[in-house]
Amino acid sequence: MKAVVCRSPGELALEDRATPGAPPPGWARVAVSHVGICGTDYHIFEGKHPFLAYPRVMGHEVSGTVVERGEGVDLAGGQPVIINPYLSCGKCIACRHGKPNCCVKIEVLGVHRDGAMCDEILVPAQNLYPTNGLSLADAAAVEFLAIGAHAVRRSFGTPGARTLVIGAGPIGLGTAIFARIAGLDVSLLDMSSERLGFAEKELGFAPLDTSKASAAELVRQAAGGEGFDLVFDATGNTASVQ
Repeated sequence: MKAVVCRSPGELALEDRATPGAPPPGWARVAVSHVGICGTDYHIFEGKHPFLAYPRVMGHEVSGTVVERGEGVDLAGGQPVIINPYLSCGKCIACRHGKPNCCVKIEVLGVHRDGAMCDEILVPAQNLYPTNGLSLADAAAVEFLAIGAHAVRRSFGTPGARTLVIGAGPIGLGTAIFARIAGLDVSLLDMSSERLGFAEKELGFAPLDTSKASAAELVRQAAGGEGFDLVFDATGNTASVQ
């Protein structure tokens, strides 16, 4: 099969690799359909990821189709699926307490082990979710959109709550969309007028453009001097958090 391999920082190659063998019990072999390109992939390519050993097949935002099932897997052959790229051990204290995202041996596809920029991949069946009518192209966006959905759910925001999303990139826009679905009153803050213009024109969000005033002044004006009820930071920038 074909695979896109980051051999070393700054070096990508299209390689021929062996097709995965028969899946073990509880696993499935999936034909990859669509793969998103994440900021993490840029970090890997640039040599800036702290937990990576080269060479590496990247790709963790994935949709595909089940082509072979291991023993005990009840997904149908040909089933279109979304892949959860976080592989947990199922045995550690975090997994035993129902928090597999905190697994002490967590492996992320495309980071700790080879990912989905290839024709086929083996995945635990517990990490596969039927697309439920989503196109395979849209299904590949579920992984990063789920970040914002999870954040909004955890906020327990009440309808009408004044809400600020800082950062109008893909994660921030996803957060803003789910916040609006939850009935929150959403404003977006970013340093990029281009991103805010898109968010306002295409998605209808109220923009707070720091090229026109300081962030503090924009927040004061937008919230009537009282501040926001909820703030979601989607930048990961220390100055933004402060």
